[in-house]
Amino acid sequence: MFLVTGATGFIGKNLLPTISDIKRIRILVRKTSNIEPFKHLKNIEIVYGNLENSEGLEEAMDNVDIVIHCAARTTGRNFIEYYRTNASGTAHVLKAMKMKAVQKILYLSSHAVCGPSRKDTSFSEMDEPKPISFYGATKKIAEDYIAESGVQYIILRPVAVYGPYDMDILKYIKLINQGFCPIIGYGEKFIKLIYIADLVGLIIRIIETNNFDNQIYFASDGNSYHMQEVLTEIAHILNKKVYKIHVPEKIALLIGLLNDIFIPQPKKLVCRDKIKELAKNAWLCCDDKLKAEYNFTPLYDLKKGMKETINWYYENGLLKS
Repeated sequence: MFLVTGATGFIGKNLLPTISDIKRIRILVRKTSNIEPFKHLKNIEIVYGNLENSEGLEEAMDNVDIVIHCAARTTGRNFIEYYRTNASGTAHVLKAMKMKAVQKILYLSSHAVCGPSRKDTSFSEMDEPKPISFYGATKKIAEDYIAESGVQYIILRPVAVYGPYDMDILKYIKLINQGFCPIIGYGEKFIKLIYIADLVGLIIRIIETNNFDNQIYFASDGNSYHMQEVLTEIAHILNKKVYKIHVPEKIALLIGLLNDIFIPQPKKLVCRDKIKELAKNAWLCCDDKLKAEYNFTPLYDLKKGMKETINWYYENGLLKS
């Protein structure tokens, strides 16, 4: 049996329909979580609990072979909010694993752990991480907890993930659909992307290979994208003419702070922590290790993946022409 944390999040909602066809799955969710997307799936067992206070974790580990740890806080107002979920929550998962002798964990970390790169340099897994955000810093702490725990692990560091159920990129697409696009800071910007279906396929491959040999891997679609390329492709799919608006970093940080203080989470456009990342000009990494060891060949590039993503938003009433 597999235990999946973060099942109601962006990655979890895409992962469960595929992985539940392979093996029986147990998911740990809060009592307030919306489990409607999973009611039609077979092989799903639900345990109610909370990573932040360990509620339900020991019960969730019964007869589990592998933990797929996707749960994370991606937005927050301060370091403590991120730490409670990303770092402390991971520590609680590891403690429960040891109590029930569960030996293997696949951890969905993040490229944010490493921090920004130079435009002419791609990070490798061997480079020292230098996170610049609370999110990246707390994910790095979680990685360290796992590495020091004695369990067998694989840590994936996906780059910017997009696709169905992604509510973050939807905010960006809605702005472009209205005819303008705010860009934080100045100069050329470069990023890496991965479409959610490719990431799900990679997770399945790692689980089926079952070689938990304490490795860390970057995961991307293999391309480096200029932000102008991303903007142009989205505008093309939407059939919109878009005006770029450059926002100085200091002003953007102030806007993020005001969002954190006054705007409730569901309506928040962006948080200050995320602006720290968006202001940087290059987020590049090398995924040669993953390709060599898992023969990982993504099926989606920006054009194909973004088309499917935007079509999904239209079909589900989240985006209007």
